[in-house]
Amino acid sequence: MSRAGGAAAVLSATGAALLVAGGLAVAALAPQPAAGLGTVAAAVDVPVPAAGAALVCPGAPVAMTGAAGGTSGTARRGAPAAASATSGLLLAGGGGGGGASLSATALAERPSAGEPPVAPPAPTAGEPLGDLLRVRPAGATTAAGTGTALSAGPVDGGAPVLAGTTTSLVASGDLRGLSTPACAAPADQVWLVGGSTGVGRSTRLVLADAGSTPTTVDVTVLTATGPQQPDALQGLSLGPGEQRSVLLEGVLEGTTGQDAGTAGPGGGPLAVQVRSSAGPVSAWLVEGVLRGLVPGGAEVVGAAAAPATSLLVPGVVTAGAAPAVLRVANPGAEPVVARFSVVGTSGSAVPSGAVPATAVPAGSAVDVELPALPAGGVALAVEADGPVLAAVRTDSAGGAGTPGDLAWAPAAEPLGGPALVALAPAPPGSGSGSGSSAAPDARLVLTSREAAAVDVAIVGADGRAGQARRVELPASTTTAADVDDLVRAAGGSGTPVALLLTPVAGQGGHVVAALATRAAAGSGGDLVSTTAVSPGAAVPSTVAVAVTGP
Repeated sequence: MSRAGGAAAVLSATGAALLVAGGLAVAALAPQPAAGLGTVAAAVDVPVPAAGAALVCPGAPVAMTGAAGGTSGTARRGAPAAASATSGLLLAGGGGGGGASLSATALAERPSAGEPPVAPPAPTAGEPLGDLLRVRPAGATTAAGTGTALSAGPVDGGAPVLAGTTTSLVASGDLRGLSTPACAAPADQVWLVGGSTGVGRSTRLVLADAGSTPTTVDVTVLTATGPQQPDALQGLSLGPGEQRSVLLEGVLEGTTGQDAGTAGPGGGPLAVQVRSSAGPVSAWLVEGVLRGLVPGGAEVVGAAAAPATSLLVPGVVTAGAAPAVLRVANPGAEPVVARFSVVGTSGSAVPSGAVPATAVPAGSAVDVELPALPAGGVALAVEADGPVLAAVRTDSAGGAGTPGDLAWAPAAEPLGGPALVALAPAPPGSGSGSGSSAAPDARLVLTSREAAAVDVAIVGADGRAGQARRVELPASTTTAADVDDLVRAAGGSGTPVALLLTPVAGQGGHVVAALATRAAAGSGGDLVSTTAVSPGAAVPSTVAVAVTGP
């Protein structure tokens, strides 16, 4: 059976690997009847029709005018848009058309009381690009801060390979910063690690329902002093195609000053749990920082890996004078101790000048400074005696009074199969304050706990995948390379649109990946953003079915 027939032979091979892996995984997990209940016939693989796929791409940061009604912290519709140039690049693993379908639909901000409903926008259809389908919604969609829903149908009878990203770049002003969030699949539960409500910091939670039925969302926020479930974050309704925003500093208590959970000037640390009662939802954070009148950056924070006792945070690239900060959150009912180490090119070690462990009270979040991290790209390994969440914040400011930007690198799930990674597209140069029309520079960072190998293929500007190159990863090491260098090593030229990462069978290890993106912005520190690569989980083509007799 053919797969998402894309990227010439490379994507075709990828599809086969996904289907085989999926079938094996399902067969291995098929429940077995208890002894003595009867005879069991040999399991038979029953084909499962391929389904489509859906992703939601976060919108760009926007300038907030304050709370609707002054108390709820809900962002007003029509709030001033960021003075930014924003574009989206959405890739589908199709065969350049050939029965594949891809569309993008802008989400609508939920109307406030007394406001008329927003008419659903018409979807934008994907167009062939080499071995891919690509869709690029109008720039106004992301500039207004609303997200975009991607939908792709099965490809040649197989599940599609779908990826996407949105880029927002503002070179000056209060929203100075670079954001490159990846489009992510909706889920019944989403964990977000990042943001703060300290002095000069604002964090907006955005919830979105890209499905066809309404849902209700409840939110728990882990803070330095414990969990909070404000009434304003419970029972939040979302209609199909809607998104809504809540300013967390407007609804949380006691999180706007310095406290025991704070490392440096970050202010009250936060981690957010979003739970849906009636279908998958999407969620992200938008954090903005102002140090007096000096912009400190803006970042869109995507989902982090679910709580676990062992986590890897890839793609930590230091960029400024301030130390990186590790955030660890404990969603459990008992305190835990978390230990951490830096995984670099030569192995794993305790960060220089840092205490290698921290206590995390129940239901709380703690920040820990990480001075003197190695340059070029590393990962943080976190081990705890109970499930925790983790992410690392970096700051590109060169010193006090210097504009900078911030990036959040979340803990990531290991690659579960071939993963298509959309690269940040060039924002339109005509946007106010954009300062550039070139695509930001990207650096691929791979980390593995065990010896592993990953094949990396470049998908060029023509939508064609080049010959894959194998990257060997010794146990407990990190390898990083600029995407431009990968293009030159593959004999290519121009600006690529995607990477295809394929873990080598039998050498899978525990590989996590991230893209660290950077753009120059004149005076002040570089604009920076980090995006974790989604696992590329296997999709089953068959289910093992066994029949028991009397």
